[in-house]
Amino acid sequence: MRFNSTLIVVDPTPRRADGEYMAHARISGSRADGTGYEIHSGDLAGFDAREDAIAYAKNWAQDWLEVRFG
Repeated sequence: MRFNSTLIVVDPTPRRADGEYMAHARISGSRADGTGYEIHSGDLAGFDAREDAIAYAKNWAQDWLEVRFG
């Protein structure tokens, strides 16, 4: 991955819904001009275990960043 991870923050905190942990990711960072941005994945998938939801969201975010920044 070529993106600068010191300027990008991934928050993979899942939400609880209907007895499941819903994986989703929020990617935030700053542009070169100093303005901020946020990308929200929306709900990605439901999991019984919180750790599985977090891992899924982290992987999704890494894939998204790889496509975006190469």
